[in-house]
Amino acid sequence: MAPLLELNHICKRFGSLQALDDVTLHVNKGETVAIIGPSGSGKSTLLRSVNYLEKITSGEIIIKGQPLVQSPQGKPIYLSEREIRRICSEIGMIFQHFNLFPHMTTLGNITYAPIKVKKQPAAEAEAEARRLLKLVGLEAKADCYPAQLSGGQKQRVAIARGLAMQPELMLFDEPTSALDPEITGEVLSVMKTLAEQRMTMLVVTHEMGFAREVADRVIFMADGHIVEQGTPQDIFENPQSERLQNFLKSILRS
Repeated sequence: MAPLLELNHICKRFGSLQALDDVTLHVNKGETVAIIGPSGSGKSTLLRSVNYLEKITSGEIIIKGQPLVQSPQGKPIYLSEREIRRICSEIGMIFQHFNLFPHMTTLGNITYAPIKVKKQPAAEAEAEARRLLKLVGLEAKADCYPAQLSGGQKQRVAIARGLAMQPELMLFDEPTSALDPEITGEVLSVMKTLAEQRMTMLVVTHEMGFAREVADRVIFMADGHIVEQGTPQDIFENPQSERLQNFLKSILRS
């Protein structure tokens, strides 16, 4: 079976800065892949390239066998905007900050895209939203506005909103970095449940416990490229590169 997501020889430059340098990564359906590494290593840039939030300088991105972008002559050639929107509608993304509509209730935030983008009937969208709120443990908050929610609750609403589009792939860009430590566990618990349900997830995270316990595979990035990858046991118990060994030592000291 072909991978759900294929990133082949991805390069990304911001002026003179080489943010991504020949990155190749494949993600299989039902797999949870955690990306770890120091700040500035290209993790978020890679994630944002998957759903067209960043345009790559060269390389190839294939989603469900459909090339989103290819670089046959070294210059990236993307699909039409319409086709990109269609493909990216099957990708959910959770950011560090929640990006909820402040004037909409929890229920309104979750049902907005299914109704407006997928043209889902309102009653059907609401029923699915309530199911997802139960999944993330917030069924009692359906009529609350974002200002009435804690940070952890807002992020769980954001996850429910992403799932409401019935995506094939969920991207998480350091989803707990803006949260207080005592409520980080709320969000990680939901993500663990999704992993157990075999939702395909690509997760940029600083939560080493989550990567070690939940991920099927861990990618270590530094200086814009993949330095090492393997099972959580490979990465955390038997790191091969000096760069990864030093990173793990610094994490343990902090």
